[in-house]
Amino acid sequence: MSRTRRAAETESDHVPHLAAQREPIGYQAEGMDAIRAVWERAGDTERRRRDRARPPARLRRPRGLTGSLIGILACACLLMFFAWVAAPALWMSVGHAQKGTVEVTSCQSGFAPSCTGRFRADGWTKEMHLTGAVTAADVGERLPARATGPDAHSAYVGGASGLLLRWVPAMALFMACGFLLVWASGATRLEQGSGPAIGVCWAVTGAVLAATLAFAW
Repeated sequence: MSRTRRAAETESDHVPHLAAQREPIGYQAEGMDAIRAVWERAGDTERRRRDRARPPARLRRPRGLTGSLIGILACACLLMFFAWVAAPALWMSVGHAQKGTVEVTSCQSGFAPSCTGRFRADGWTKEMHLTGAVTAADVGERLPARATGPDAHSAYVGGASGLLLRWVPAMALFMACGFLLVWASGATRLEQGSGPAIGVCWAVTGAVLAATLAFAW
């Protein structure tokens, strides 16, 4: 009995022990983590290389207060001028006008010739500045004209095409002055709050146009 037990123990000593195998799922997860770590290190290295190659951003200095104020005042004057030129012609182009006749009373020649005349419409008469197709040769003549109303300061002599030529270029220059106001105010140079500052500039531009249109009604 003892001899049989000893033989069994001897045979068990010669049986090789199998190494513990890793679970397939755990092995794949560790492999994916290793691959991900390699890619993250490669991405960090490439990002640092691009940052070193990229030139540093140039910080734009804010515009000086004196220059900004002068630019804003100049742009405001230009905005009011072009809006005032465009507003009456724009109203008359869209149909807000009273037709009548004007008797040309005087004309002054020079760099900016101007004529005046007595405009007559239904129920009212007023001395007005004349614009459009009127010259010194028309003094004493009665011409068909139109004006926005009794509160207008000028009457227009001519056709609809002339009205377009009066307000379209003026409105284009008005919009250009709006962009110029944004630049002159230094709103685009602000590191923080540039969006609201630009919005304020365009709000002022729109307010000037709205006020001029209301005054020219």
